[in-house]
Amino acid sequence: METRRLLLFLVLSFGFVLIWANFIQKKLPKNPPPAPAVAAPDQEAMQPEDAASQPESAEAETAAPAAEVDTADRAPEFATYDEREIVLGSADAETGYALEVHTSSLGASITSVRLADPKMKDLDDRTQQVEVLGTNVTKYETFQNSLDLIDRQLTELDPESGLHNVHWKVADEQDDSVTFSYLAPDGSVEIRKTYSIRPLAENAVANPLRTDPRAYTIECHLQVENQSDLDQTVQYELLGPCGVILENEEHTRKYRDIKLEFVEDGSSDVFAASATQTAWDEARFANPGLSDAKIGELIREGENKWIQPVRYAGVDVQFFAALVAPTDGRTVEQQIADPWIERIWPVLVQGHKNTTLADISFRMQSKPRTLKPAGQTGNAIDHSYSLFVGPKHQELLDPPPFQADKVLDYGSFFGFIARGMHAVLSFLYKLGLPYWLAIISLTVMVRCCLFPLSRKQAISAARMKALQPKLNELKLKYGEDKEKMAKAQMELWRKHDINPLGGCMPLFFQLPVFIGLYTCLNTAVDLRLASFLWIDNLAAPDALFRMPAKLPFLGQDFNLLPCINVVLFLVQQKLFMPPPTDEQQEMQHKMMNVMTIFFAVMFWHVPAGLCMYFVASSIWSIGERKLLGSDALTPKVTLKDPDESDSGKATVKQSTRSGEAPDSDKPPGLLQRLIDNVMEATEQAKQQAEQNRQGGKPSGRSRKSGNSKGRKKR
Repeated sequence: METRRLLLFLVLSFGFVLIWANFIQKKLPKNPPPAPAVAAPDQEAMQPEDAASQPESAEAETAAPAAEVDTADRAPEFATYDEREIVLGSADAETGYALEVHTSSLGASITSVRLADPKMKDLDDRTQQVEVLGTNVTKYETFQNSLDLIDRQLTELDPESGLHNVHWKVADEQDDSVTFSYLAPDGSVEIRKTYSIRPLAENAVANPLRTDPRAYTIECHLQVENQSDLDQTVQYELLGPCGVILENEEHTRKYRDIKLEFVEDGSSDVFAASATQTAWDEARFANPGLSDAKIGELIREGENKWIQPVRYAGVDVQFFAALVAPTDGRTVEQQIADPWIERIWPVLVQGHKNTTLADISFRMQSKPRTLKPAGQTGNAIDHSYSLFVGPKHQELLDPPPFQADKVLDYGSFFGFIARGMHAVLSFLYKLGLPYWLAIISLTVMVRCCLFPLSRKQAISAARMKALQPKLNELKLKYGEDKEKMAKAQMELWRKHDINPLGGCMPLFFQLPVFIGLYTCLNTAVDLRLASFLWIDNLAAPDALFRMPAKLPFLGQDFNLLPCINVVLFLVQQKLFMPPPTDEQQEMQHKMMNVMTIFFAVMFWHVPAGLCMYFVASSIWSIGERKLLGSDALTPKVTLKDPDESDSGKATVKQSTRSGEAPDSDKPPGLLQRLIDNVMEATEQAKQQAEQNRQGGKPSGRSRKSGNSKGRKKR
C-alpha cells in the first residue's frame, strides 16, 4: 500500500510539473495590452490619402506627411555614400572592452555583437567568442530605422529605397563611437545616429566582466533636425534587436521571447516566438498577396501591440538578453504624460516550420513631433536609447536604466527558492569552487536540511513493512468486503501509531526544492561551458556521442547521465524495497521499473548540472540509509488483531525511541549509534534533574540517613 501511494504521488507530481511547464503556463493570460489611444484630430489629418504611395519595405511604415517645404532653390537629389563597416570595441577582453560591435553604413545599423568574456565562447566553435546579435541571414538589422518625411522622398525617387537600405554618411568615427547622418533629398531634414560603447571599469572591486553593466551597453543617440524655414512634423520608427542567438535548439526549454516592463505600474508582459509567428501567419492567410510592410501595418494596428510607456523592451533566450531602454531623464509622471514611444509591436524576423524556433524582434514607433524652423528652439528631436547585450547576470540586469530583474525568470510559486539556490551557487562559485563541485556541495546542503524528513520517511516505510503480514491476514479475513477491510486497516494503523501519509508527506516538502533547483540551474549562465570529466557544458545534456539516427523525442545525442540516474534508482529499489510476496506487489515492482524508465526519458533533455544533482542525491540517499542501518529503522513490534481489546492476551511491545535498534544479529549503523548515545545521555540528564527536583542529591540523602542511624544507635 505504501509503495502504491508513493508511486501514485511520484506520477502525479512529475505529471503536474510536465503539464504545468508545457501546457498550463503557456495558456496563462498575460497582462492585456491597454486599449488603443484615440487618435488626435491633427494625427488623423496626417494620414496619407494615397495608400499606393506608401513604401513597400517593412522598414518604411505608414507615417504622417510633413508640411509644405520650399524647394524652389533646391531640387530633390538622391544622396549616395560609400559602403562602410566600423567596428567598436574588441572581442579580446585584454583590450579593456566587453563587447565587439559591428556597425554598417547600410541603414546605419548594428549588424553583429560579440562578447569578450573568455568564458563566453561559441558552442559550435570554441575558438570564437559567442555572437549574441546578428545571427540572422535576413534583411533585418538591429536599430534600422525609418523617418516618414525622408522615406517618402526616397520612395518617390526609387520605389525600393528607404532609410533602412541606403548607405548613410559616416560623419564622425572614433575608437569607441561612430556617427552616421543622412540629409533628406530636398534638404529639409537631417537625421543623425551615434553609437558609443564604454570600456570596462578599471577600478571595479569585483570582476568587471560580471559586475559592470555599462560595459555591456551600447548607447544610441538619435537626432532629427529641421533645416528648413517651415515647421516640420516628423515621426520615426526603430527596429529592436535582431538575430538574438538561440543555442542548443534540440535540448533547450527556453526560446526567444519579447519581454517588456512598463513605467506606470511596473507590470510586465511576455510574447513568445510561437505567438509572434502565429500572428503573422494568420495575417498573411487572411490577406494573401500583401508584402511584409503591409503585414507589419496590420500587426501594428491589431491587438498584438503595446501602447504603454515602457522602461525596457527586449528579446531574451536562456542565458542572454538584448534589451532596449529609453534613456529618458524625466520623471515618471512626465514620461507617462508625454512618452517618446507611441506604440510597440512584434516583428517576425525569420519564420520556422517549428514556430517555437522563430526569430523575432519588435518595432518602436515614436510619437509625432512638430519641429520649429531652423535656428529656433525646438527645431530638433534628441532621443537616446540604451541597448544591453550580455549574459543574464543579476548584477548586470538590476541597475538602471533597465532594472530588469524580471528577465531572470525564476517562476511564480517557488521563485524565492530558486533565487536563494542561485545565490548559494554563486557564493560557492565565487569562493573558487568549480561549478560541478558547487552543485555537489549544494546537494549536500539540501539533503542535510531534509535529513529529518528523510529519516521520518524511512521509519514510516519500515513500520509499514513490519505490518505487511498483518495486512495480508486482514485481506484473507475480510475477502471482498472493502469497507470492512479499510476500517480494519485504519484501526490497525491507529493502534500502531502509523500515519498512512507519513511516507509521502516528506516528498511534498521536497517537490518545491526540486522545482526551485530545476529553475535555478536552467538560468545559471555560469553553467554554460562549465566542464567536468567528459562533460564540456553543464548547461546542456552531456551528449557523450551522436547516435546514427534521430530517435523520437530523445533526439540524436546519447546522454549518459540519465542512464546513470536510472541505474542508481534501480539500486535503491533493490536495496530498500522488500521482495514481492504476492501478485499485487509484483505488479507494483513492475510499475516502479516502468517509472524508472520514464524518469530517464524525463531527464534526457535536462542540463547535465541538474542530472549531477540527482546522481549526488541518490548516492547520498543510499549512504544515508546504510549509515542508519535497516534494522534500526524497524520498530520492535508484536502485532495484534485490531478487533481485540486493549486488555486482550496479545500485547504490543514497541521501542520507546523510534530509532532504537531491536534485538538482531546485525548491529545498528554508525549514525544510528550516535543518535542512540545522544538520546541516552539526554535521558540520563533528565532523570538526574528529576531526582534533584524531588529530594536533592542522592549523596546528601545518603549521608543524612547514615547520621540518623548513628544517633539512634548511640
